[in-house]
Amino acid sequence: MKIFIKLSIVGLYSIPFAYLSLQKDYEADSKINYILTSLIIVLLSSFCGLIRADLQLILGNIISFGISYFCNSLAMLDKKRADFFTPFNSVEQIVLIAVMSIVIQVIFYKLARRFAKGYINTIESKNIGKEKRA
Repeated sequence: MKIFIKLSIVGLYSIPFAYLSLQKDYEADSKINYILTSLIIVLLSSFCGLIRADLQLILGNIISFGISYFCNSLAMLDKKRADFFTPFNSVEQIVLIAVMSIVIQVIFYKLARRFAKGYINTIESKNIGKEKRA
């Protein structure tokens, strides 16, 4: 079961979030996907912090960035799309989104680790108190 959960995390992180956000922005001039991407990344990084899935978090981010970069390279063949993103081109925006998402993930990952550590310590102290009474 642990392996399935960890593979699922890598699978969810492998979604090219940066590319999908840029694509939705280009198609519908909508910034909603950036917000959805941020929320999904916060939830995933918090979950990784709770279960201590460090490797999956790192591996998933690398795969996501690679897929986003590749898909964006294919989409850059369209000249109209290349001119849409200014003052930063789409490649620079993917790198910027990736860096910002890593910063957000580190913050929420550390908060979740701190919460999990406090939760585990609380449970252990309650169990020790019960053992002393018996």
